[in-house]
Amino acid sequence: MMKTPNERLSINAYLVFFLIHTTQIGLGIVGVQRVIFVEARQDAWIAVLLSGLWIHLAVFVIYKTLTLTEHDNIFSLHTFVYGRVFGWIANALVIAYFLMAYTSILLGYVEMAITWMYPDFPLWGAALILIVLTVYALYGGGFRLVAGVSFLTFFMTIWIVTLVVQPLKYAEWIHLQPVFEATPTQMAKGVLKTAYTMLGFEVLYVIYPFVKEKGRVHRYAQLGVMLTTFLVATVTVIAIAFFSPKQLDVTIWASLSMLKIVKLPFVERFEYILIPLWLLVILPNLLMFMWAMTRGGKELFRVKQKYLLFIFAFLLYVVAIMFEKRATINEFTDQVGYYGFWLSFVYPFILYVFVRIKKWAKGSAK
Repeated sequence: MMKTPNERLSINAYLVFFLIHTTQIGLGIVGVQRVIFVEARQDAWIAVLLSGLWIHLAVFVIYKTLTLTEHDNIFSLHTFVYGRVFGWIANALVIAYFLMAYTSILLGYVEMAITWMYPDFPLWGAALILIVLTVYALYGGGFRLVAGVSFLTFFMTIWIVTLVVQPLKYAEWIHLQPVFEATPTQMAKGVLKTAYTMLGFEVLYVIYPFVKEKGRVHRYAQLGVMLTTFLVATVTVIAIAFFSPKQLDVTIWASLSMLKIVKLPFVERFEYILIPLWLLVILPNLLMFMWAMTRGGKELFRVKQKYLLFIFAFLLYVVAIMFEKRATINEFTDQVGYYGFWLSFVYPFILYVFVRIKKWAKGSAK
């Protein structure tokens, strides 16, 4: 079992709200509307709400799992349930997921920045800048810095939501009709496509030991998920109403395309402000997934996190520069979404049952 963090490394429970929400709201919300619309059409917003309800249930199960035994993180739980060897393998798979999630966010943001603003800037250079920024922040700050960044960036970027008022002026609400036309299969595919955007709540498995008031963790985690669901559903509804169906089918970054109509007296193209500003939105994602990676690596390899930080940074950079074409980046992002769906949406229920069985078996043996 991993050593319980001391008071100096712990955070107050209310920060869980910001950690969960900012880890969920990253790059996916910029273009999620199209991928869900392709599957569920005008009922895409319903798929988002269904996904949100599922996540609320998954968060409840994760919290209950963490409170069942003295093993209060996923790495310790895996060793408890599966034993040392298979637990090590399960933990390695979790770390691989965090690595994939980090890489997909990094590549997605770099691709967006290069496409919209810096077409001649090399991918390897942009990836290097983001990875160095992550290492620099975490090396001297650790988990408390991740929580602080999540708190600050939330208030520095939440105002962006108010900008959707301008696209509303051109909304055609008839595009949302007819409601409930999607088949169960289409709706299920829509929920699956929503998974990538809504991922991030699974970090509760890792951050739970670092929260002081354990009894309040669940409440704030649920509030974070609630806000995320509301925002993703809102931008999805507005995108469906703003674009025609044919336009939305081919609009890759729907949120950015909508906000192009925002006019400010001191800048002609608002996306030139929004894209650099979006770095503040994805920064908590990058920090959280990198920290979770190194925390898991500490459990697997018994090596200090600060050393693993450089090892994982090098590995991430090597993986990132292997992707050059948009098609391969999209395929990789889809794979992260599928992997994350099973790990975050399905596996918590399985792990909960296994922990229950293991706890019962140990109690019976006594």
